[in-house]
Amino acid sequence: MRRFWPRPSSAPQAGPAAALLRGARALRDAIRPRIALRITRAGLWFTITILLTGIGAFLSANNLIFLILSALLATLVVSGNLNRLTLAGLEVVFEPPEHLFAGAGASGRFVIRNTKSWFPSFALRLASANENGLRSPIFIPMIAPGEVVEFHADVCFARRGRYRENGFAFSSRFPFGFAERRAGVTLQTDVLVYPALHDHHLLHPLFADLLAEAEARRQGRGVEFHQLRPYRYEDDARHIDWRATARHGEMHLREYAVEQQEDVELWLDLGGWQREPFEEAVCALATQSLALQRRGIGLRFRSQDCDLAIPSQSTIHGLLKYLALIDPEPLARPLPPPSVPSAVPVLLYAATRERAPDTLLTRTLTAAAVAAPAP
Repeated sequence: MRRFWPRPSSAPQAGPAAALLRGARALRDAIRPRIALRITRAGLWFTITILLTGIGAFLSANNLIFLILSALLATLVVSGNLNRLTLAGLEVVFEPPEHLFAGAGASGRFVIRNTKSWFPSFALRLASANENGLRSPIFIPMIAPGEVVEFHADVCFARRGRYRENGFAFSSRFPFGFAERRAGVTLQTDVLVYPALHDHHLLHPLFADLLAEAEARRQGRGVEFHQLRPYRYEDDARHIDWRATARHGEMHLREYAVEQQEDVELWLDLGGWQREPFEEAVCALATQSLALQRRGIGLRFRSQDCDLAIPSQSTIHGLLKYLALIDPEPLARPLPPPSVPSAVPVLLYAATRERAPDTLLTRTLTAAAVAAPAP
């Protein structure tokens, strides 16, 4: 079977070495069987029956027993050929959801086509070849020749990142269940998985203070009149237009244009992290950024190689894409001191307090603090 996850990206792309490497891979794939075979319990007992029948036929020299042995062998050969034909000629197209978070289930679209023009495929089972992909196997009773089957199924990916080869496998025990053959299907579809969302990151005291300060900064912001609209229960009563209310017979609100500026800043220092604390910090940033965006709070994200302002420069999904692909940098330079007004609240994620600027020591979440559960 082919290897599903993932191909090295550092291999040379041109030159004699690359040609030799491609030739070696092609030879390996040609020699390696694409269909794996596993004998079932029924197949084991059937094989033992054939052996005992063969021993009895040769010891007794009875023609009837030889006929029975021939029928048993023919049944085994026919079963193997039909099983191979069932798995041959199948194509799979996987369309992942647009936004997918690690550890969270989502619905993906599968399109399976039987390219054979004369033989159907029976009793198919589609499952993931590794820990990522389908949450549970899908059973397909039959696909007629040339038929296309479409369905949606729950998929789940354990880790953030870009999945360049998503491995799925067909298996079948048709027709008699003597053996289960498994044929790998490699899909050349890029799947981008955002970091996992954990609600306990919203309960940390530093983030709660950040959120309160951001809400306070938004109050009263905006001086340019935008529109007049009906009042909703979550609106601030201070902006009710009483003249319009008397004129329309119902409460109306004066809505002002909000200035495009960032209410908070989230920083991530890429240096000095171990893998597990760094993954937790990335999950915390994704969770908190999405929570701020849903509240309509503008934010700016900064790291050694990224500076994104949301929503003025990018969308929240641009930040989530960056967080999905980011890796720690052991030799990263320290972050410079903040050049933002003191009124703008800042939250910094750093591996140690020694890497944090002095002005942000009280606003720094270290690796130990990120790993610890919120009180």
